[in-house]
Amino acid sequence: MLVTLSIFNPAKISRDNYRLYVALDYLCYLGFGAHALFVPLFFWIGIPELAIFNIFSVLLWVLAYFLNRAAHHREAIIITIVESVVHAALATYFLGWESGFHYYFLPVILFLFINHRQNIFIIIFEAILIFSAYVGLLIYTHQVDYVSLAPTTVVNSLQYINIAVNFSAFGILGYFFRIASTQAEQQMELLATTDTLTGLFNRRKMHESIDQEVVRYQRDKKSFLLVITDIDHFKKFNDNYGHDCGDYVLQQVSTLMKESLRQQDVVARWGGEEFLIMLPETELEGGVQAIEKLRETLANTVYQYEDNTFSVTMTFGVTAYDGSCDVEACIKHADEVLYAGKRGGRNRVVSTLIS
Repeated sequence: MLVTLSIFNPAKISRDNYRLYVALDYLCYLGFGAHALFVPLFFWIGIPELAIFNIFSVLLWVLAYFLNRAAHHREAIIITIVESVVHAALATYFLGWESGFHYYFLPVILFLFINHRQNIFIIIFEAILIFSAYVGLLIYTHQVDYVSLAPTTVVNSLQYINIAVNFSAFGILGYFFRIASTQAEQQMELLATTDTLTGLFNRRKMHESIDQEVVRYQRDKKSFLLVITDIDHFKKFNDNYGHDCGDYVLQQVSTLMKESLRQQDVVARWGGEEFLIMLPETELEGGVQAIEKLRETLANTVYQYEDNTFSVTMTFGVTAYDGSCDVEACIKHADEVLYAGKRGGRNRVVSTLIS
């Protein structure tokens, strides 16, 4: 498959890889920027081998950047890890331990583990290889006859530069993983409290909202309404147009209910085509008027699904919580009122039982 590489239009990144993509994206900026600065520096101190290698390093980091943006994260990681290890080893070999190039081994170890698609045993094996190279360089550069190819003042300056670059690398990884972890927690909370099809609260979240409203009622003695509603003749949408149409109806109705009610009102998908609405601090008469307006809005809305045009009606059962019974009894009462409305002809708002 051909992939168009573009700085401004990256490929569509999957949610699983987004954390990796963002961290690697910014590390590439740091990588080719730092290596570009090393090119004239190494020519200046008289080590052309390192200068030429850094020219290739810049090109490799640019390549990794584009691969990452084309969603080839694995290839980008391999390039950056191999380049970082080889560059750190060569620079330490030529300039000695005090130059600080061995610090680049440390973020590489961390970087190995952010590739969540790689087998953990392979990661451990790679980490052992990198550790062995690190120890080998430590032993080699601490031999009695080892002499750095750069003056001591330059070596000391390089150490501070490399400390700064590595701190920046750790900072980038830490910051974006912190952001990603926060987003993951928020996503988990959203999944735990939200119906994935409609975007409405689920039963668990609605129960929490009702419990909070009960506490407020006990403090302020202001009643609230609970409304059970479902879509009239919902089965016909699935039977006549397919289950995708049924999902479409649920989504459209859910959006319309949220848009038509007050901001403080709460709507939850209660199950199947059934919904539960809570109207906080609302008296029965005013609440029934609001729900009647919602019913009319729903009934007067025309939907277009593929080549099919249709409208949707809903029946509502309304009850008020006034502390005389518990919440479950109140919801049960609203459900009984709803089915009384169904027996009475549907597409209506009912707030008292019909005999």
